[in-house]
Amino acid sequence: MHFKFTRLKRPKRRCGEPAMFMRKPITWLSISLIYLLSPNAQALESITLQSETVSQSITLDGTVEAIRSSTVAAQTAGTVSAVYYDVDDRVEPGAILLQISDSEQQARLEQVQAAARAAQATLKDAEQSFIRIQGIYKKQLASQSQYDQSKNHLDASKASYGQAMAALKEAEKQVSYTKVIAPYGGVVTERHIELGEVVAPGSLLMSGIDLEYLRVNVDLPQRFAAGVRQHQLAEILLPDNQVIPAKNLTVFPYADAQTHNFKVRIELPKSQAGLYPGMMVKVSVPVASEQSLMIPQQALIIRSELRAVYLLNEQGEPKLRQVRTGASAAGKIEILSGLQAGDRIALDPNQALKQINAARSPSDA
Repeated sequence: MHFKFTRLKRPKRRCGEPAMFMRKPITWLSISLIYLLSPNAQALESITLQSETVSQSITLDGTVEAIRSSTVAAQTAGTVSAVYYDVDDRVEPGAILLQISDSEQQARLEQVQAAARAAQATLKDAEQSFIRIQGIYKKQLASQSQYDQSKNHLDASKASYGQAMAALKEAEKQVSYTKVIAPYGGVVTERHIELGEVVAPGSLLMSGIDLEYLRVNVDLPQRFAAGVRQHQLAEILLPDNQVIPAKNLTVFPYADAQTHNFKVRIELPKSQAGLYPGMMVKVSVPVASEQSLMIPQQALIIRSELRAVYLLNEQGEPKLRQVRTGASAAGKIEILSGLQAGDRIALDPNQALKQINAARSPSDA
């Protein structure tokens, strides 16, 4: 800083001027301030470039589908006596979807239960008779034919009892089939029957899907199949710019004979909001990888067709450097030319420009 002081001469007292009107001496201070700002006065936030492994990806159209989608069919005959759910209703696993009249099944169950009790009683008598014959046979008080007859009767009673119990289990199943149970939780997509309709085994009742477990189907050109199998990664791109990462990929072991494309199934994480079966989405899958220079997008200057960064020299002074850019991903952009590994660039172009202007200001003054 340079200071220059100038002192003014005291004015002379005019003739006849009273002393009270004597002018006081005034001192003027003239200061000229020159502030030289060095380019290194404020260090710029920077980054040193290094080669990174960058995946080359392709974007394909995919269709969302439910992993679990099924139609429930009747397993017994009867009349639909109650319907508890309709289309678009959410169903919990194990819920009763509808009721089939069970009068015939209950009657059959009662008959089988009676037959099972009779078979059990017959078996008990046969066992007691055989024990008695076996005892006297050992004492040689019963003939061989009596022993064989008692043994055969016991075996036949056991077989009859087994058949009766099997029939009982089947009758109980038929009764349970009159209550149609949801195999898993989901949403009803179609109802195939009406209240009061007569159904038989195999009649379609309701269709539903599970919205918690979804996947995306993609047709992959055959030239990319090897790369997708190697990386086993994918990103689902939604219309609202949301990105869903997926790691569970299945590449079918054969190509379509007409299109020569491989079908790829990509399982999505559980419970993805906003996705529904039948929707079309974009799928980005890496097919190769290479070493590239990547810079943060915030460091790039874009002016019409110009792409540039501020390159820092050894003294930390920023200089504008034009670059050619490539693909972008995850907040970074690829540099194809103009920079090399080891270069240091400014992260904030605006701050770098301010420093350049400040360094030029003294010479411009």
